[in-house]
Amino acid sequence: MAENKYPINPEWKDYYIMLEAIRQSGICNMWGASPYLAEFAGITQGLAKDVLLSWISNYDELKKLYWPNSANNKEE
Repeated sequence: MAENKYPINPEWKDYYIMLEAIRQSGICNMWGASPYLAEFAGITQGLAKDVLLSWISNYDELKKLYWPNSANNKEE
């Protein structure tokens, strides 16, 4: 199995939660969410892109960690 280039960073928990809020709001396609995250969180575009790639790469695991009771977290 290939190494994940964008592992979960526990220090980014608040950013992951912000990204989930952005996703649920529907304000943009998630591939374009980094400018929103940068603005809302007051972080650089570069960091926002890294956080977004980590969020996308680990979404299923993050759902289990940070919003386990979500309606979108059902076993398929």
